[in-house]
Amino acid sequence: MSDGSNAGEVKAAGEGCASRLGESCSDTLVVTASSSTPNLLYRGLRALVRSAVKVFYGRVEVTGLAHLEHKGATILASNHPNSIVDPLLLGLFEDRQICFCARDGLFRIPGFGAVLRHVGAVPLKRRSDYAGQATDNADAFTACTEVLAKQGVIAIFPEGKTHGNLRIEPIKTGAARMALGAETAHPGLGVRVVPVGITYLVRHAFRSDVHVAFGPPIAVKDQGDVNELTKSIGNSLRELAVHIEHVDDERLLAQVTSFIVDVRSEEGLDGRGQSPAERTALVRRVVEAYKWLGESDPDKMAELRERLEDYMDERESLGLGGERPALQHRGERRFGLSAKQRALFLALGAPFALFGFATCLLPYVALRMVQAPLKLSTDRIALFKILGGAVLFGGAFALQVAAVASLAGPLAAAGFGALLIPAALFARRYFIEARLHRLQLRSLGALRDRDRLAALRAERKAISLELAELRRRYLEHVGAPVASGS
Repeated sequence: MSDGSNAGEVKAAGEGCASRLGESCSDTLVVTASSSTPNLLYRGLRALVRSAVKVFYGRVEVTGLAHLEHKGATILASNHPNSIVDPLLLGLFEDRQICFCARDGLFRIPGFGAVLRHVGAVPLKRRSDYAGQATDNADAFTACTEVLAKQGVIAIFPEGKTHGNLRIEPIKTGAARMALGAETAHPGLGVRVVPVGITYLVRHAFRSDVHVAFGPPIAVKDQGDVNELTKSIGNSLRELAVHIEHVDDERLLAQVTSFIVDVRSEEGLDGRGQSPAERTALVRRVVEAYKWLGESDPDKMAELRERLEDYMDERESLGLGGERPALQHRGERRFGLSAKQRALFLALGAPFALFGFATCLLPYVALRMVQAPLKLSTDRIALFKILGGAVLFGGAFALQVAAVASLAGPLAAAGFGALLIPAALFARRYFIEARLHRLQLRSLGALRDRDRLAALRAERKAISLELAELRRRYLEHVGAPVASGS
C-alpha cells in the first residue's frame, strides 16, 4: 500500500482497479463473477470513473485491503452515505468485471438500461418503488448465490438506502439472508462477509478526502442465524466508519473536531495535516470522548454544548459558514507553509493562478447556477458535481482549446490544453492559501461588525482552551498519550 502522501492520489494495494455504476436500492447489490474479464465498454467506463475520482477528490485512502486477499466466496457489506459514488469507489479496488443489481426502474431508461445489461447488471425490485407492497427478488438472490458458488464477490449496501448522515443506519437482513442462503445451498462454501466503512470528510466538496476501510472478515459459518449475522455486520460497520448516534449531534461534533485539529496543531502535531484515515480515527475518538463526558459529567456536557451551539449560531449569522457538518475544512494547511514560504508562493504563483481562474470562471458559475434551484440533498451533491462538472468544464475546455487552435495553431492548442486541469487545481489551492474565501460576499457582514468578530475569536480561543483540558482528561482516562492520534 502506498503512503498516500500526495494530494490527488487514489491509494490501493490491489494489482488493478475497476469501477461500476449503481444506485441506492433496498439492499442494493453489486455482483462480481470471479472469472469475468472486463469487456471493452466496461474498461472504458472504469477509466472514466478512475479519472473523475482522481480529479474530484483530493485523496482516497484505503486501509485493510489485506482482508481482500482471500479469493473465495465474499460479500462486501458497505455503508451507503453518498449515492452512486459509493459503488464507484468500491469498484476501484476490484479488477474483475463487476455486475450489479440495480433497481429495476433504471433498466427502463433508454440507453442507460442497455448499458446496464451490457455490463451484466441484474434488476432488483424495491418495496418503496411499489407502494410498500411485497416484491419478489428470488431471481436476483439466485443469481447472487450462483456468483458466490463460483467463488465470486458480491457487494451490498445493507442500510438499504443512501443517506446524508454521519451514522450507520439500521441494517437490513438482505446481506445476512444472502450469505446464509448460499452457505446452506452449498455446504462448505466458506462465505465471508467483509465490512467496508466509507467516510467522506466533506461528501459534497471538491478536492475533499475520503477514507475507505475494509474490516476483518466475518465467517458466515460461525454465525448462528440471520439476526446474529445482521448484528455482526452492523457492529463492524460502526467500528469502521464515523457513527454519530443522534443526527442533532453531527454539527456540534464536527465543530469540536475542528477545535481539536487546531489544538493538535498548536501542540506541534500533524504538521503536514492528517491523512483521511487519521482524520476518521480522530473523529471517532471525539465521538467516544463526547459519550464519556456525557456519562461522567452531564452538567459540564450540557454547559459545553450550549456554549458550542451559541458559537456556531454566531458564526453562521456573521456569514462564516457552519451550515453543514464537515470533518475537513478548506483552510487546513496541508502544505505546512511558513509565513515567508506562503508569501513567496502567492507572489510567484499569481500569474498561473490567474490563468486557472480565467479558464474556469464561466463553467464554475454555470455549475453553481444550475445546482442552486435543484436543492439537492448532501448525498446527491457530489454525484451532481462530478457529472455536471465533467460536462460543463469539459465542454468549456474543449471550446477554449478549439479557439486557441484556430488562432495560434494545433501545437499551441495542445500546450494550452495540457495546462487547463493543472491550472484549475493550482488556482483553487492558491485562493485557499490566500484565504480569499473569507472575502466572499457572505462574509462581508463579519467585516462590517468588527466587535462581534473580535468577540467570536475570543470565544473560540476560550473554547479551545477548555476542550484542550477535556482532551487531556479523556486521554488520561483511556490511557492514551497526549501525542496520539486523538
